[in-house]
This record gives sequence, structure tokens and C-alpha cells, in this order.
Amino acid sequence: MSLLTRKAPHTVLVQNRETIRNAQGHRIDQNVGEPIPVRCMVEPVRDWSSSEEVESLGLQVVDLGIIRSQEWPGDIKSHVIFEGALYETVGAPQRHSVSRRTGHYRVTIKWLREIQEVP
Repeated sequence: MSLLTRKAPHTVLVQNRETIRNAQGHRIDQNVGEPIPVRCMVEPVRDWSSSEEVESLGLQVVDLGIIRSQEWPGDIKSHVIFEGALYETVGAPQRHSVSRRTGHYRVTIKWLREIQEVP
């Protein structure tokens, strides 16, 4: 699918992460290696953002997107940087492999926050 390889309209940075235990025994996620650039196509799940009320955190923005890509170096813990914003993956990346020509990954992402500096 040329829209996901040489003609892909977007490039995202995929930051792999791992869970470790700190000195107090609490689980924390930390970045592993440098962000990996990936040519892809990013599209919104819907044409608007919504919000949901979380009792402990207050009002939270829910802004979802779909990434379609020929290759995907990340996993369920990866973060994605796109257009100055940080996203987390929602669920595991899905591999569609009906044929070699149309095979691709489909990754759902959720907006976390705007970032000051894009690495």
C-alpha cells in the first residue's frame, strides 16, 4: 500500500517504554532508547474531541486517533509523538495481514498532552 510507505503523508515518533520498579518497589514506566520515526497515515477516530469526568482527576479530554503503518516498532506501552503532542497507545497494535500488498498495522492512540519540545 503506497499510502503507507513512500507516499505516507505523516511521520510520527514512536518511543518504546518498559516498566521497572523503583527503590520503594513502585512500578514506573521509563523510556527505552531513542524515539523511532515511522512513516504512516494518522486519522481522527471522530471529527471532534470529547471529555469525560474522572472522579479523582476531574474533567479529562478524550481525543483518539488511528495510525496505519506498514511497520510498527512499538507495543502496548509505547508513546507516540505527533504534531507537538504526546499520545499513548490504546490496546495492542493490530496486524492486518490478509495479503502482502495490503498488510499493515493499525494502532489506536489517545492524546495525553501537548509537549513543549519535540525530540
